[in-house]
Amino acid sequence: MTFKRYVLTQRVVNDLKKRSSIGIIFYIILAVIIILDQGYYSRNKDFALTFMVSLNSICLFRVIHLIFFNKIEKYNEKLNNTIFIFSVITTSLIWGASFAYFVIQENESSSKLLMVMCTAGLCSGGIVAFLPERRLAIVFNICMTCPAILYCVIYGINYPLAVMIFLFSIYMVSMTYRGNREYWDALENETRLKEQAVELQRLSHTDALTGLYNRRYFNDIFEFEWKRSYRNNILITIIICDIDYFKHINDTFGHIAGDEYLKRTAEILKDVFKRDTDIVARYGGEEFVIVISGGDPQGIAKMTDNVRKKVEENGVRFKGEEMKATLSFGIASCIASSQESLNSLITKADQALYRAKKNGRNRVETTID
Repeated sequence: MTFKRYVLTQRVVNDLKKRSSIGIIFYIILAVIIILDQGYYSRNKDFALTFMVSLNSICLFRVIHLIFFNKIEKYNEKLNNTIFIFSVITTSLIWGASFAYFVIQENESSSKLLMVMCTAGLCSGGIVAFLPERRLAIVFNICMTCPAILYCVIYGINYPLAVMIFLFSIYMVSMTYRGNREYWDALENETRLKEQAVELQRLSHTDALTGLYNRRYFNDIFEFEWKRSYRNNILITIIICDIDYFKHINDTFGHIAGDEYLKRTAEILKDVFKRDTDIVARYGGEEFVIVISGGDPQGIAKMTDNVRKKVEENGVRFKGEEMKATLSFGIASCIASSQESLNSLITKADQALYRAKKNGRNRVETTID
C-alpha cells in the first residue's frame, strides 16, 4: 500500500478530534478567570457577556459534534470534517477578536496581561493539537493573533505589543511546519511497521514455493474449524491429495521442473477451491490438503474430481517439454463430536488416499461419517 502524506484520512481526523477535545474545556475556564479578574466583569459587562455567550455557544456546539461524531461520519464523511474544521476556526476567531478588544482597552492592564498569557498558551496548545493538518493549524494561529495585530495598527497603539504578537505568530507557523513533518514521518513509519508485521505474519503462514498456506497454518485453522463444526453442528471435510509418480517428474526433468509442476498444481487447487472458507495448504512434499467447512459431500466430491480431470488433461511445459502427471485424492467428512479427535478425520482422509493409490491412482476415494 502506498502511503499518502497530508491526506486527511479517517485516522488523521480521529487524531485531530482526540488532540483538540480537551482544549474546549480550557477555553471556558480561562475566559471565566479573565473576566472575573479584579472586577473586570462589572466594568465591562456588555463585552464580557458577549464574549462568554459566544464562546460557550461554540464550545457547546463542538461538544455536541464530538458526541455525534461517529454517527455523522457514517452518514457523510465530508460534511463531518467540514463541521469539525468550521467549529475550530470559529472558536479561534471568537477568541482572537476578543483578544484584540482587550489589547485596545485602556486601564485594564491586569486583565490585558492575563489575556495575552492565555492567548499565547491556547495558541501553542492549538498548534500542537492541529499538527496533523498543517493548514488548519496555520489558520487557527492567524485567527488567534492577527485581529490583535490589525487593531494595534489601525488604532495606532501599542506597536511593541503588535510586533511581539507578530513575531510569536511567525514562530508558531515555523513550529507548525516542523511538527507537521515529524507527525507525518512518525505516521508513515507506523504504517510501514504495520504493513511489515502483516507481511511477516502472512509469510509465516505461507509456503514459499506454491504460495499456499503451509502445514503450520493448516494445523491451526483445522483445529479452529473442528471446534466450529462441533459448536454449530456443521459438516467439516478434509481432502488430502498426492501427485502420482512425482519422483518420476523429478528424475526425468529435474527438481526445478518438479517445483514448476507443484506450483501449477497449487494454482489449479486454488482455482477450484476458491471460497473464502476453503483452506488450501501444502501438506508436505507433493501432498496437498484442503479444509472445507459446510457444503454438500457430493458437491465436494464433484469439485475434487474436476481438479483431478484438470490435472490429468493439462500438462506443464518446461523448457519446451510437456510434463504430465495425475492426482489421487482421499476425502473424509464428518460433524465434529466429543467422541473423536480431529486427528481421526485426517487419518480417515489419509486412509481414503491410500485406497485411491491402491486402486490404480488418478481417482477420488471418499469416507463420510
